Amino acid sequence: METEERINPSNRPFSTGIRDCLPVVLGYLAIGLAFGVVGRTAGLSVLEVFLLSTFLYAGSAQFIFASMAAAASPLVVIVLTIFLVNIRHSLYSAALAPHLGRQSLWKNILIGAETTDETFALTTSLLAKGRTADPAWLFGINLTAQFSWVAATTLGALLGQTVSNVGSLGLDYALTAMFAALMVLQIANHPRLRTAVVVAALAALVAVGGSLLIPAGWAMLIAALMAASAGLALEGKSA
Repeated sequence: METEERINPSNRPFSTGIRDCLPVVLGYLAIGLAFGVVGRTAGLSVLEVFLLSTFLYAGSAQFIFASMAAAASPLVVIVLTIFLVNIRHSLYSAALAPHLGRQSLWKNILIGAETTDETFALTTSLLAKGRTADPAWLFGINLTAQFSWVAATTLGALLGQTVSNVGSLGLDYALTAMFAALMVLQIANHPRLRTAVVVAALAALVAVGGSLLIPAGWAMLIAALMAASAGLALEGKSA
């Protein structure tokens, strides 16, 4: 019975989503605390940190906002940079759309708007194992992730006056560490390990190399498109 629930959480989809999201929550606690501290040292108030986490809700973009705001960058430059960094989220929505079937427009919009790098990685890995993309299950994952993020960043902002050096606590590496862990989990659980390794290596090479020549947001988008195309081509040959 337990196995059936893990494969298709139709009995308690929302609570199952909350449970599935716990690994992401643990990562968000460290990263959120780090951003709260960074935000305060950059001159943001506790309220501003809370509002950023609630409405922007994008870890990498929020760190960029804090650093650019501290450097007194023009608002138009900040907005454009964040747009380029976050443009990859359109790919996440496009990838999840086929799994949602004939759901209403507002459900698709809400699920797409709430999806992050980490929840997308978690969701796609579970869908690959046979999960059904029940909207309640996805809402359980996404809302749990955002609640933990908002709570952690706000707490970090409150503690920001007592912590002046984020690096001394290792919190500056939390975001990188969680991305690395999620990538390892996706590769390890992939049915075609060699394909997954090749695609991951290609994405990393294009993203890192491209960011030396063009804005990082565009480099990540190009890397995602090339890696996805390569993955489809390789899986098509092995099918």
